[in-house]
Amino acid sequence: MFLVLHILTLKVKEKYPALYVNRLYNSIKRNSTVDFKMYCYTEDPTDIIPEVEIIPIDIDTDKYQLQWHKLIFHKEGFAGIPKGEQCMILDIDWVIIGDMDPILSWSLKDGEFGCIQRWWSRRQNWCYINGGFQIFNMGDTSHLWDIFTEKPDHWMDYYISIGEAEGPVNGEQNFIDKHVEIKRSYLPNEWFCKYDIDDYHKLQKQWMKYVDDTSIFYIDNEFDERIKMVHFSNYQNQQHKHNDPWIKNYWK
Repeated sequence: MFLVLHILTLKVKEKYPALYVNRLYNSIKRNSTVDFKMYCYTEDPTDIIPEVEIIPIDIDTDKYQLQWHKLIFHKEGFAGIPKGEQCMILDIDWVIIGDMDPILSWSLKDGEFGCIQRWWSRRQNWCYINGGFQIFNMGDTSHLWDIFTEKPDHWMDYYISIGEAEGPVNGEQNFIDKHVEIKRSYLPNEWFCKYDIDDYHKLQKQWMKYVDDTSIFYIDNEFDERIKMVHFSNYQNQQHKHNDPWIKNYWK
């Protein structure tokens, strides 16, 4: 069992305010007894709480497109994290609604990559995993950074150009899915879901197909009791743009 989990987050440009980083930290802290340290890789640490360690982006933020900056988390020694210590990448648009201990204490064997199936997507044949959630032991995935930095402009355009990701900026999870190489350790589908009220019927069909064909994942501001984390995963679909009571209860 690892001693401390390193949680790596990204806030770049104006896509999301510091509020998202702070509320993610606070909600994990409320819902877990596991020791963790949270980092934020950003060029603008304004208003981020002191509990989160800032790792400055010291390059031109236009060198890599938005979420593609997350690839540096796989660089061996990122943030001074020793080789072999367990890391978790989280997008900052997750909302925590359940006990996080089973997730934060998920222990990998050497050479394993922890991930989740994005069961809510109909594009799984092109990209099976959700790039907003990754677990790895520092050093085991350093090849991802090496491959990406050999020709970053190519990869940032590639999956959009072949129709496997939607632009204007996308494809980093496709890149990881195709290149991670090491054995995968999948966390249970029923712990995670996406929320987009405009796509509710599609999401329910996907839930019944991949998770449980006898239950409803969300109804009347209540989620299935097994769900622990809810991902918004769309720039047009953000927590602060909704007035749903459940968001006010959990995202704070």
